[in-house]
Amino acid sequence: MPTDSLHLTPEMLRAAYDYLRVTPPFNRWKLPPADEVEFHVTRHKDRTGDCETGVAGSEPIIRISAALVGWTTSLMATMAHEIVHVYLDRKGVRSHHGAAFRRCAAQVCRRHGFDPKLF
Repeated sequence: MPTDSLHLTPEMLRAAYDYLRVTPPFNRWKLPPADEVEFHVTRHKDRTGDCETGVAGSEPIIRISAALVGWTTSLMATMAHEIVHVYLDRKGVRSHHGAAFRRCAAQVCRRHGFDPKLF
């Protein structure tokens, strides 16, 4: 296994989003293309990622923490988690990690092999 962690860049985040966007179940969710999403790398130590949505007329913003995400598997799972938030926000669901989130997360975890307990 490699000992060096990834050096995250916004381009890597965009590529992870683009990949996931064309795979099930995301490919059925009518997600915005990557050029309509802002991607930022942060140094947060209290969360692996977050998503800012819901501001009328603005692009979703997905932020991933380089302090906590250093492996491709972690990047993909974190990005998938944030994409669920983008999808639910576009549907008008604002329950954060409520029942709708858990249903979508279960689909994503089954398809992509992510651990639902960590998702």
